[in-house]
Amino acid sequence: MCQTGYLTLKSEINSPKKVILGAANREVSSALSSLLTKKFFNTASLVSFYDGDLVLKKGTAEDIISHLNSVLSTIPYDKYPVKNEPVLRALILMYLTGLKFDVRAEQENSKGRSDILVNFDTRRVILELKFSETGRDVDSLLKDAVAQIQSREYGVENLGDRELIQIACVFDASKDKRKITLFCVVGR
Repeated sequence: MCQTGYLTLKSEINSPKKVILGAANREVSSALSSLLTKKFFNTASLVSFYDGDLVLKKGTAEDIISHLNSVLSTIPYDKYPVKNEPVLRALILMYLTGLKFDVRAEQENSKGRSDILVNFDTRRVILELKFSETGRDVDSLLKDAVAQIQSREYGVENLGDRELIQIACVFDASKDKRKITLFCVVGR
């Protein structure tokens, strides 16, 4: 894939022959993410799987979380990969990137980095994710996520005249939930 231009070197070649590869550009990244999305998610089981653009561009925070939960619910139980926050972030990022959004993971600003940032012409959506393995600590994790968004001012950099929606959310990974169970819209 490197010789055909789909992947490119993102680091120097270190001995013994270690190198970091990455997508050559955003178009290739979207195409690869779209293909991977079909492997991880059961896209046929959700009619609105590809409606993420409408939901994120115009929907409320409730609509966004509901849609993400619907997408995450299509992951087959026997291959369930969501074991921690980085995996959750990667799956959501892969889904959003596959929809050809301007999406960024761990977008840095002067005070920290947000988990997921999605840019549209008139709106920016920030998702600050927290992960609960057992579901017992979801309230404190939500408070932590809200405080993190507020203190680090996620999404305000280069905002322009876009609407900013900052959502703190907690994913409950217990077998009877496996979804975002709590969320809060953080005001500026």
